[in-house]
Amino acid sequence: MIPHDILTLYTSTMFEYGIAVIFLVLFVPFWRFVQGSALATAPVTAGVAARALALADWFTVPADRLFHRGHAWARPDASGLVTVGLDDFAAHLVGPLAQVAMPAVGATVGQGERGWRLMDADGKSVEMLSPVDGTVVAVNPDVVANPGAAIADPYGGWLMQVRPGRLRANRTNLLSGSAARQWMQHVAEGLVGQMAPALGALAQDGGLPVAGMARSLDPEHWDTVARVYLMTEEENGHA
Repeated sequence: MIPHDILTLYTSTMFEYGIAVIFLVLFVPFWRFVQGSALATAPVTAGVAARALALADWFTVPADRLFHRGHAWARPDASGLVTVGLDDFAAHLVGPLAQVAMPAVGATVGQGERGWRLMDADGKSVEMLSPVDGTVVAVNPDVVANPGAAIADPYGGWLMQVRPGRLRANRTNLLSGSAARQWMQHVAEGLVGQMAPALGALAQDGGLPVAGMARSLDPEHWDTVARVYLMTEEENGHA
């Protein structure tokens, strides 16, 4: 091999080594950047998942109630009547009320049809769907006189009592037990997805949702937000 060829080979080898060194120098900070981003993202993702679980656990789902997906509950009793109310999620979604407009005693209600109206002092209102078919035999006078009672204790209080027309058929559209808890988990996850940028505004001590979550999401159009969750954003047929 002549000296010229040796020099050319040496120069080529050194050039390749140089490229390898430059690659390593550039790759190390890039890798650290990528790893750092992954580590930064993981706590955020875990935090959102944990918040969804916390919300689902916080919205109580009593075992003795049957739940409609419009967030009303029904509780049959030994007399054959069904007591009806709104669930914990609905209470915190809507928040403080100025009036609950109840159907008259003797009126008929239908499962999945509008049963009563929740009204606020700002003049806005949302309707809720009845969980069962039947005839109204009583309305809660405490709620009529003090609408806040329906929000303060949604399971201890009640809205109306109904003599059901076809409770066995209605039960197929109601949730209880583990199915109700899974449904509430799904609702909580959907809420987290919608309110993720405003989680701080919706939390009190311990990260619990505050009364009036719909207002926290959209103060001007809280009623529109609430209707989506209460399934009254458009005309509904039977559930």
